[in-house]
Amino acid sequence: MIREIEIRDLVVIERAHIEPVEGLTAITGETGAGKTVVAQALGLLAGGPADAKAVRPGAKHALVQATVAVPDGFWDSLDPDDPAQQVRELAEDDAEVVVARRVPAEGRARALVDGQVASREGVAAFVGGLVRFSGQHEQRRLVGPTAQMAILDAFAGPDAVALEARLRGMRRGLAQLDRQVEEARERRERAEHEREALERLVADVDEVGPDIAEEEALLAERARLAHAERLAGAAASAIALLDGDGEGGALTAAGKAMRAIEQAAELDPSLGEVLADLAAGEAALQEALIGVRRYADDLGAEPGRLDWVEERLSRYDALSRRYGPGTDAVMARAEDARAALEALATGVSGDDAIAAERDALLGKAIAAAGELLALREAAAPRLASAVEAALQDLAMAGATLRVEVTSDDAEVPRDRVSLVMRANPGLPEAPLADAASGGELSRVLLALHAVAAAADPGVAWVFDEVDAGIGGVTAAVVGERLAEMAMGRQVLVITHLPQVAAVADRHYRLVKGTADDGRAITTIESVEGDALVDEICRMLGSAADDSAARGHAQELLARRG
Repeated sequence: MIREIEIRDLVVIERAHIEPVEGLTAITGETGAGKTVVAQALGLLAGGPADAKAVRPGAKHALVQATVAVPDGFWDSLDPDDPAQQVRELAEDDAEVVVARRVPAEGRARALVDGQVASREGVAAFVGGLVRFSGQHEQRRLVGPTAQMAILDAFAGPDAVALEARLRGMRRGLAQLDRQVEEARERRERAEHEREALERLVADVDEVGPDIAEEEALLAERARLAHAERLAGAAASAIALLDGDGEGGALTAAGKAMRAIEQAAELDPSLGEVLADLAAGEAALQEALIGVRRYADDLGAEPGRLDWVEERLSRYDALSRRYGPGTDAVMARAEDARAALEALATGVSGDDAIAAERDALLGKAIAAAGELLALREAAAPRLASAVEAALQDLAMAGATLRVEVTSDDAEVPRDRVSLVMRANPGLPEAPLADAASGGELSRVLLALHAVAAAADPGVAWVFDEVDAGIGGVTAAVVGERLAEMAMGRQVLVITHLPQVAAVADRHYRLVKGTADDGRAITTIESVEGDALVDEICRMLGSAADDSAARGHAQELLARRG
C-alpha cells in the first residue's frame, strides 16, 4: 500500500503531496492541469526513463518520492536474484520503505531507498511487485502476448505465478550451464593445441630429473676437477711440510717440542698449560695431514669423471635455456605443465558433470513447463467466463471472449496466450486488437484488470484514464466496478469522468495557475464537502452555482455508500 506520494518540480507541478487511502482515490483536474504528470511521476518510480526536460524550469532537479507499506511475506516471496532484494538490503525498516527517483536538470538521475543511492532496476522491481500500473497506452500493451499471459497467470492464482517465476529461474540456469559447457569446450581446445608442448616439457624435465642441490654439487666438483693439477701440487706440498717423510716435518717438530716440555713440566708444573696446547696442536696437525692425504687421493678420481660432470651440467644448461632461466624456474614450469595436463585429462569428465547437471535441470524445467501449461489451460475458460460476465455490466452484453493457450516445440516449451473476441453478435471472432474499438478496449481492459485484481489482492492499482472513450450510463458502471475493485485494496484512478470521481473514498484536484514570474504552475489539493461538489460540477461541464448541476453532483456523490 502507498502511504504517501510527494512530487516536486516535475513539469508544471512545483510541489504535490498525496496520501492515498485504502479504497479508491480519484485524481482529477482540467485538461492540461497535469494529471498525466502524476502518472508520469509514478512511472518514474516503476523504472520509467528519466528526462531532464521534465524538470520544472528554474529548478535544479525533480523528485518523486513514495512511502510504501510492505505487506507480510513480500520479501520471502522474492527469488534470491530478484533485483528488489537490493531494496531490502538498503531499507531501514522491512515494513515500510521510502523509495524515490531524483532527476537533475543536468547529470544522471538517481534512484534512492531511504535516502541511500540504489539501482533503478532494484527500485523498479520493488515498486512493480507491489503496484500494478494501467496507463492511457495500456490498450496497446494489452494486445501483446506478454501482458495477456501475465493476466492469465494472475487469474490462475499464486501457484501459476510462482511456477512461472521458478521456470524463468530454471531457464536462466540452463543458459548459464550452456555457457559453462561452451567455455569448457573452448578451454579444452586451447589446451589441446598446447598439449604437445606441455608433454614435451614434462618429458624433457623427467628425462634429466633436475635437482637444485645436485646442480650446486656438480658445479663445485667441476671447478675442482678442472684445476686438479694445481690442487694436487698444493696437497703434495702441504703433505711434505706436515710430514716431511718422517724427518723435518711440522708434525715431527711438534712431537719433539711436546716431549721436551713434558720433561720440563716434571720439574715445573706451571708448564702444564703449554704442554696441553702442544698436545692439541700435534693432534690438529695429525688431523690436517689425514685430511690433505684423503683430498689428494680423491683428486685421483676415475678417468672421464670431468667429462661426465660437464655432460650432466650441459643438460641442466639446455633445460634452463629452453624452459628457464634457472633450474628452479624449469621445475616450476614442469609442475604447471603437469597440472595442465591433468586438468586436460579430467576435462571431459568435468564436461560430463556439467552435462549431467544440465540434463537434471532440463528434466525439472520440462516438468514445470508441463505443470504450468496445465494450470493455464484450466484457467483459460474460467478467465474468459469471468471477463464476459464483467463485460455484461459494461454495456457489452453480446461480447464473447475466448482465451487460447498454445505451446511451442522448444527444448523447454514456451506457452503463448491469445485473447480472441467477438465484440458484437453476428461479427466474426478476431484477435483483441482487431475486434474492439477504443472505447470497447478500455472496457475490456478494465474487466481484465478487475478479474486479475481479484486473484492478486496484495497489490495496489493505479489507473491513468482507463475510462477513456467511455461515457453515459457505461461511465457510471465503470465507476461502480472501480469502487468494487477498491474494496479491500488500494486503487488510484486519474479520471475525467464525474461518475468515476464521485464514488472515490478520497479526491484530489489539480489546479492550474500562474507563478509570480509568469510560468504555468499546478497545485494539488484534497477536496471534500462543497469543494468536492464544485469539482464534480466542473467535470459535468457546468458552473458551480448551477443548481441543477449541483443537484446532479450531489446525487452522484450520494451513491458512494
